[in-house]
Amino acid sequence: MADSKLRVFDYVDQLNVIIDRGTKVPLSTRVIVDKQDLKQLLQRLESSIDPDIRTAKDIIQQYDELIQKANRQAEQTTSEANENARRTVDEAAARAQATLQEAQARASELSRDAADKANAMVADAQARAQAMIADAQTRAEQLVADSAITQRANAEAAQLMQRTQMDCDQYRMHMENDIQQALQNADGILSAQLDQLRRLRQSFDTRQDDNMVD
Repeated sequence: MADSKLRVFDYVDQLNVIIDRGTKVPLSTRVIVDKQDLKQLLQRLESSIDPDIRTAKDIIQQYDELIQKANRQAEQTTSEANENARRTVDEAAARAQATLQEAQARASELSRDAADKANAMVADAQARAQAMIADAQTRAEQLVADSAITQRANAEAAQLMQRTQMDCDQYRMHMENDIQQALQNADGILSAQLDQLRRLRQSFDTRQDDNMVD
């Protein structure tokens, strides 16, 4: 194993010699070397590598492959997680949109119901108000009619009282005339009777005087 390690160092020194002997490229740090010599040296270098180093290289390569596989799995897992998250977000957004639309529809329905109830209440209030106004107008017209009837009744009563008073005055005057006529008639009858009584008395007095003379 020690010889293998020494040969590696020898091959490295030979590689440096090949590089030092290479033809320099002008205006650069590059050199031109013999490809065949370089390939042979690399083959000898590769054959002299310690098996443990090869094993370590294989392990490192496997590790790299595992890292790459893990990275691919991580990327796949991340992609799937992102896809699931996107799908979950989309589903949540769809449910939220559906819930919002349902809430908006419910709100619209409640608004329509409230508007219908409000319109019904307004219509009922207007109907009640119109009924009250119509009843008030009817009562007012009835009161006006009653007032007109009262006024007519008062006027007719006043006219009736006036006619009655006139009839009473005429009846009183008629009665007074009748009484006056009756008194005049009675006075005439009494005057005639008094004249007859006077004549009878005078005749009676005359007869008494004649009897006394005889």
